[in-house]
Amino acid sequence: MTKSLLPLAVVALFALPASALPGPGATSVPQQKPTVAPVPAGSGVRHGMGAPAPAMPPSQPGPGVAAAPAPTKSSTPPVYDEDADAKTDVVVAVAKAKKEKKRVLVTLGANWCGWCRALDGTFTKDEKVAAAIAKSYVPLKVDVGRMNRNLDLTASWGADVKKGVPLLVVLDGKGKVVKVQDTAALEAGKGHDPEKVLAFLAANVGR
Repeated sequence: MTKSLLPLAVVALFALPASALPGPGATSVPQQKPTVAPVPAGSGVRHGMGAPAPAMPPSQPGPGVAAAPAPTKSSTPPVYDEDADAKTDVVVAVAKAKKEKKRVLVTLGANWCGWCRALDGTFTKDEKVAAAIAKSYVPLKVDVGRMNRNLDLTASWGADVKKGVPLLVVLDGKGKVVKVQDTAALEAGKGHDPEKVLAFLAANVGR
């Protein structure tokens, strides 16, 4: 019985297609049907046979769409007018101070100077300080650049900006220097002490 079945097995083996036979030492792997990943609802426009459109990378615009310009930071508004004619401004301020029986409060500084901006903030945002200046002074800011602008004017007042800014200069109604003040004495922490500023203003007000 065994001898009669062996030839039949050999014939059946050779009758199988070559693709169905595993290679030497390999086991056959059952074939699987290809699967299609489900497409979530609202995933965008589809094209073709219902397949979803390929997603565009976030950094690339879609076809026919111009790329938006990269956002830029807005620069901080300048405190000092770098194009001003300081000598003319001083003449105007002195004339106004004489007419209104006040004094001129000149602040020497520059836009790059953090302490200059801080002092200007105290002058304009502190209500008591702003009121004291408005009552007795004509305020004027003079830009000194990188210690290279209006130096002849500051030197005529005896104010050496190269030692540091901001510097305060008080002028009377005739343009005469009343006081040159190093503002380091008015500082407190990372800003200026309003009470110290008020004391300085009161000490140099016109009589």
